[in-house]
Amino acid sequence: MRTGAEIILLAAIILCFHGGLAPRTFPAEPSDTVRRRAPEEKASAAECLRLDLESALGIAVTGNAELRAIHAGRRIYDLSLAERLRDYFPTLSLSYSDSREVSMRDSDSRYRKLGAEASLDLYDGGRKGLAYDIARLRALLARNDYRIALNRLIAETIKSYLELIQLKGIIEIHRKTLEHGLIQLALIRKELELGEATRFNVLEIEAKVKEIELNLKKAVDNYEIARNRFKIQLRLDWRTPIEIIGDVENDFALHGPGGAPPVEECVALAVKNRKEIESAEVEHSINVKSHRINRLYFLPRFSIGAGYSLSDPDGSSERFIPREKGWNLSLRVTSALWGSTASGSLGLGENENANSRSRSTSAQADILNGMDYKRAIVESGIQVDASGENRRSTRQQVSIEVLSSYMALENAWEMMGIADKQLALYDSQLEIERLKADMGESKRYDLMKKEIERGEAAIARLESRVRYLTNSSILELAMGVDLGFLKLSKYRGTLDVQNP
Repeated sequence: MRTGAEIILLAAIILCFHGGLAPRTFPAEPSDTVRRRAPEEKASAAECLRLDLESALGIAVTGNAELRAIHAGRRIYDLSLAERLRDYFPTLSLSYSDSREVSMRDSDSRYRKLGAEASLDLYDGGRKGLAYDIARLRALLARNDYRIALNRLIAETIKSYLELIQLKGIIEIHRKTLEHGLIQLALIRKELELGEATRFNVLEIEAKVKEIELNLKKAVDNYEIARNRFKIQLRLDWRTPIEIIGDVENDFALHGPGGAPPVEECVALAVKNRKEIESAEVEHSINVKSHRINRLYFLPRFSIGAGYSLSDPDGSSERFIPREKGWNLSLRVTSALWGSTASGSLGLGENENANSRSRSTSAQADILNGMDYKRAIVESGIQVDASGENRRSTRQQVSIEVLSSYMALENAWEMMGIADKQLALYDSQLEIERLKADMGESKRYDLMKKEIERGEAAIARLESRVRYLTNSSILELAMGVDLGFLKLSKYRGTLDVQNP
C-alpha cells in the first residue's frame, strides 16, 4: 500500500510531465515580456541593441553632448593662450593716404603718403607675464574639467549598468520562487482532492503565490523604469529596443580588499591624482596672479615706436608710390596713480629725404579716470581668500570621501560573507522543510514562507555583490586612478555581444 504522501508526489510528477500544472513563466530577460511598443515601432530581434558594460561605456562616452562641449571648449582656452603669447611681439600697422585739395583762388594741392608703424612694450610691470600665466592655467583648468566630467560619466554609467543586472537577477530569483510556489499550489490542491488538506490550506498557499507574483511584477516594473533611464543616460532614441547582457555571478570576479593599499596611502594618491584638487590649486593661483596685477596698477608702462614712410608732399610726382623717405622714433611712458593716469612721449624724425628734421614732446594727465582700481583690488583679494579656503576644503573633502569609500568597501566585503552564509543556511533549512512537507510533518504554508525567505536571502546576496562592485569603482574614482587599479574586481565581459 502506498502512503498518501507517495500518491501525492506521484501525481505531481505525472502532472508536470503532461503540462497539467501549466505554471506561469517569466523569462529571464523581462524586456520581451512587458515592453509596450508604440504602433509604429516594428523593430525586429536583429535590430535590438545588446549592451554589456564595455559597449555601454563606449556609447555613453561617445554620445554625451556635454562631454563633447567641454572637449570643444578646450580649444577656446588654447586660442586664448596663443593670444596672450602674441602680446610679447611688436605690433605692426601699414597705411596709405592720398588727399587732394582744390582751391578757387590758389593752386591745387595733393598729398600722398605710404607708411609703416611698429611699437613694442619694453616694460609693463609684469602684466603680460601674469596674463599669459593666467591663460595657461585656465587651459589646464579646462582639461581638468573634461577629465572630471569623464570620470563622473563613467561612474554613473557603471552604477546604472550594475543596477540593471541586479534587477535582472532579482527578476530571475522571483521567477524561480514563483515556479516552486506553483508546484506547492498544485500539490496542496491535489491534497485537497484526496481529503488530506482543507480549503483554508489552499487559500494560504494561493495568497503566498500571489505575493510572489506581485513581487515579480514590481521587479519587472523597476527593471523597465531603470532601463528607460539608462536609455536617457546613453542618449539613445526612445524607440530603440535594448537588451542588457551581463550577470554578476559569471561576468565579475571579486577579490577582497586585503590587497588594497592602506587608507593613508589611498588618501595620498587621491591628493596627488584628483583633478578637483589640481583645479582648486589652479583657481587659487589664477586669483593670486589677478590680485597681484590689480595691486601693481601704479607700475609704469614703457613702450617704443618706430616708423618709416614714403611721401610726396607737393604732389609733383604722378607715381603711385611716393619717393621722399622719412622715419621717426618715439618713446612713451604711461602710469596710473590714485585713480588718475599720466602719460608722456618723446619723438624724433626725418622727412623729405633728410631735408627736414623734427623733435616733439607731449604730456597728458587724465584726472580721476580710473577710480575703479580700489574696487578691483578689494574684489580680487576676496577671491584669493575664497579660493584659498576652497583649496583647503577640497583637500579635506577628497580625503573624507576616500576614507568613507574605503570603509564602505570593507563593510561591503563583510556583508558579502554574511549574505553567503545566510543563503547557505536558508538552503539547508529549505531542504529540510521540503522533506518534512513531503512526509506530512510540516505544513506547506510553512514551506512557502521558507521559499520566500530564501528568495529574499538570495536577493540580499546579489545586492551585496553589486554593492561591493559599486563601492570598489567609487573608491578608485575617489582616488583619481583608473578603474581596475586596485584589482578588487575583474570584468570578464561578454565574449560576443552581437552573437553571444
